[in-house]
Amino acid sequence: MKKRFYGFLLFILFFSTSIHIPVSAATTSPTTSDESANDFIEMFEIDNYTAANPYILVTGNTATIMFTTDDKAKVSIRSGSIYVKTTDYTRDQELAINQLETTNHLILTVTTKAGVSTSYPITIKTAPKSKHKVVPRITETSLSSSRRTDS
Repeated sequence: MKKRFYGFLLFILFFSTSIHIPVSAATTSPTTSDESANDFIEMFEIDNYTAANPYILVTGNTATIMFTTDDKAKVSIRSGSIYVKTTDYTRDQELAINQLETTNHLILTVTTKAGVSTSYPITIKTAPKSKHKVVPRITETSLSSSRRTDS
């Protein structure tokens, strides 16, 4: 009787787990596009981005701003508590900004070697912070010996 029960239980467990495997996962097709690979590469080339329209990569509460300038320049970005600047004159610009809020209104300033400064307003949005605090799971462990006693 026990063998039949265990056999039936194994049969149920085996088939119940195989039912939950999504069939579409094995049969999905790749995403296709009419654009060529070069079109996609050009989309991410920094030469296509200017100070007026920079490429902004947001990760968590950090943003990286990238663009090129026509002439070598230094750049800075500021808002109330944020001030980040470059130290060298260059055409390829990259600034990393940490500790951003959910919505950030910043001023990007480009200063050429000739001393000409131009400012651009930028708004960067990050993902909202979680409303729920994550409480670490605490487990109880025992370092005492086994409860069994030898007779």
